[in-house]
Amino acid sequence: MRRFTSWFGAQTRVLQIGIGVGALIVVCACCSIGLAVASNGGTTGGTSPTQTAGPTATAKPPAATQTPQVAHFPPTTHADLQGLAAKGDASAIHEFHSESVGLVATCPQPKREVTVDPSVTGQQLAEDLLAYFYGQQLGNPCGSVVFAYHSQSEAGDVYTAGRVLLDVTDSSGQANVDPNATNLTYSLTLDIGGALAGQQEYIITYHQ
Repeated sequence: MRRFTSWFGAQTRVLQIGIGVGALIVVCACCSIGLAVASNGGTTGGTSPTQTAGPTATAKPPAATQTPQVAHFPPTTHADLQGLAAKGDASAIHEFHSESVGLVATCPQPKREVTVDPSVTGQQLAEDLLAYFYGQQLGNPCGSVVFAYHSQSEAGDVYTAGRVLLDVTDSSGQANVDPNATNLTYSLTLDIGGALAGQQEYIITYHQ
């Protein structure tokens, strides 16, 4: 009976050791599984996480190429007039009087009197006068005129520096009095120099 008790006690210690070893194995297995999951980015089955591609760079379109303005002198076309105006300096023209001389109130014809330094002559004067003319929106369907002098004291007489005169006629050939009319004929007279000093005069006709 004592021998059986000793054997049973020994068996109990062996069982205890076995249980402890088994528990240790289970803990190690759980740790291994946890490490495997962590190394796979939190996914199971060893599947790599899907990576989101960054924003794709969009190529910038090439810069628009600006078409150079035509600037023929002396001018013979509407494009020549606008090209010369683009090269001119409107600040060289100094306005001192403005009024409307239209035939009807609904289609006013602006009249401007300006001064310009006597040193500004020839093509440069043409460019500056046209820059002022178009900058002031004087190319309108009712017509307009700009008289240029070297000083305000010359005003009231014929122009002494130059002139821009725009006459507009309708399809019947009469002076236009309708600001909304179409199929008009524009005739722009550009004078460089005084009216009594052998000025250079250029007449350009175009349709709009």
